[in-house]
Amino acid sequence: MKDFLSEIIGRVKTEQQLLAESVTAGTNVNSFEDYQRLVGRHEGFKITLNIINEILTEDDEDES
Repeated sequence: MKDFLSEIIGRVKTEQQLLAESVTAGTNVNSFEDYQRLVGRHEGFKITLNIINEILTEDDEDES
């Protein structure tokens, strides 16, 4: 299961990085609404990674 989760985490981090680069470079940012949408997606990825981390931490605590 760790391999599956590692793959998900890696892909989410990659997408998050691509979004950050896109916003920084101004790519696909033609309006304030575009900017808000991209920042919202970035925040969504951040929340997703936090949830996964919390679940993994809970699993580690349960094993102790």
